[in-house]
Amino acid sequence: MKKLLVLILSFGLIYSSFAQDDPSDSNFIAINKMKLLSLNSCENCLLKGVLLRDENLEDANLSKASLIGAALIGANLRYVNFSWADLTNANFYGADLSYANLTNANLRRAYFKGAILHEATIKGAIFCKTEMPWGMDNSGC
Repeated sequence: MKKLLVLILSFGLIYSSFAQDDPSDSNFIAINKMKLLSLNSCENCLLKGVLLRDENLEDANLSKASLIGAALIGANLRYVNFSWADLTNANFYGADLSYANLTNANLRRAYFKGAILHEATIKGAIFCKTEMPWGMDNSGC
């Protein structure tokens, strides 16, 4: 019932957002955030600058999503599919990226202090053709 209510509300907001014809509008991003939090999936979504602090996004599908400048501080990102996602300038401070799929993701200028990243590699996170802040990482190919 909760998901149905969120979807109905989302469609109303989508209509008003498209009426403005600006996909970078904060209403459009808010709708995509609601979609992600209710369905645990937002493939190919615009989530630029979104705040997802301490959210549980385990097993979410964010492939091909644009999360430029997103704040994923303290988030549970275990098993998240970030393949082909643009995570430029994203903040992963304290986030758990264990088992995350980061194949072909763009992580340039991303911030990882306090993130479970090195341990994530040991736990099977996939870094294949992944643009890291320090260069290309092909360790998971």
